[in-house]
Amino acid sequence: MSRSLAIFIALTFISLIFLGVAVGMVYQLTPIHRRKPVFRWLLVWAGKGLILPLVLWFIMNLGISWDLQPFMPRVQYAQITGGHWIIELLRAFSQGLFILSSYWAAITLGWVVVRAGASLEGEPKYDFKALCWTCLGGMALPAIGIFWLGGWPVIGLAACAILTPMAGYSPAILGRVKIPPMYARAIARMKFGKYSEAEWEIIRELEKHENDFDGWMMLAELYANQFKDLPEAEQTILEICEQPKTTPSQLSIALHRLADWHLKLAGDPEAARRALEMISSRLPETHLDRMAQLRINQLPKTAEELHEKQTVSSIHMPALSDHLDDPLPEPTMPRNEAAAAANECVEKLKRDPNHLAAREKLARLFTEQLGRPELGIEQITLLLDLPEQTPIQRAEWKGLIAAWHLRYRQDPESARRVLVEILSEFPDSPQALAARRRIRLLDTEAAQRMAGVKPA
Repeated sequence: MSRSLAIFIALTFISLIFLGVAVGMVYQLTPIHRRKPVFRWLLVWAGKGLILPLVLWFIMNLGISWDLQPFMPRVQYAQITGGHWIIELLRAFSQGLFILSSYWAAITLGWVVVRAGASLEGEPKYDFKALCWTCLGGMALPAIGIFWLGGWPVIGLAACAILTPMAGYSPAILGRVKIPPMYARAIARMKFGKYSEAEWEIIRELEKHENDFDGWMMLAELYANQFKDLPEAEQTILEICEQPKTTPSQLSIALHRLADWHLKLAGDPEAARRALEMISSRLPETHLDRMAQLRINQLPKTAEELHEKQTVSSIHMPALSDHLDDPLPEPTMPRNEAAAAANECVEKLKRDPNHLAAREKLARLFTEQLGRPELGIEQITLLLDLPEQTPIQRAEWKGLIAAWHLRYRQDPESARRVLVEILSEFPDSPQALAARRRIRLLDTEAAQRMAGVKPA
């Protein structure tokens, strides 16, 4: 009886050690933000993999009826002979507890080790693999010895002998602080114009952090803007897009940047369109796709159109001076040519409603060539509604509207209202000086008409 009791106590104590080691390793190897869900899973796993089999084992040895005798012969013999069968039942229970807890601990440790290794990459992953092979090599012989002595009931103990050192030393690898890539030296080289040295500094950091998006973009920027090597920059961008860890937002940023370079450096709107279409093909029906489509619709169709858009066009803005009273000049181009030019401006504005030069040109064509000043004034009014326009530009547009009211529509009242707006909104502008002079002239002419005097 005393021997059976001693075995019960010893095996129960060892089983509790198995459980404590397994739970402790799970706690150490689980990140803080994931501990609650992992421990909820651990409770469910303990119920299914340990407590339920242990209850079944206990019932199997309890001998609840003559038809269902105890599974262990010692317990059955003690019940038949009238001995201390409860002590023998506890001994059998502790033996089952030992086997089940060792198997449960081994499976749990194996799961947590595999899960920890899967979350690593780069040098920590290499060190973790080295740790696992070292523990396997060092503990293989003791584990084989345990299995040879105890057989299948102690296979869980043998597995724990190998897995416990792996789990015990893993926190030293998992707890390493990841050092972010440092590009300060590369930036310093670029500031001093040493672009080749900056390139090597960036590549050196990328060899340590091969999936760093900012580093690859910095390298592509260097090729495009400093080396003027657009093909190499494009190849770098395409390699970024092929990396599996590149997020959709990063892919969109990279391809938009490539489109910028095609427009700015090569003057090639077709290549820029191809770069943006890659966003739509890879990320269909997303907000990034819609943003790319909006930009595609605003791209010039040809290199000539891009050059025209980038060139600052000087459109003559008539001054508010006395020559407005001169006879109207004849149109300088045939009406069919003026209509064709107006249609071309309309097509540009459909693609890019904020194309200032096209809208100003369309307004002049309507007013000076096609005899539709009300349409020209409407186009200039649309320009005034655009945000982020300078006060000088807005004053010139207001002056143009006033001049067209006077010169082409013979509407001094509407012109005077616009001139007053120029005085109140832009009092220190050159247009304000001309507006003040023109208002005095209009008031004088109005007074003369009321007095029955023909204006001079």
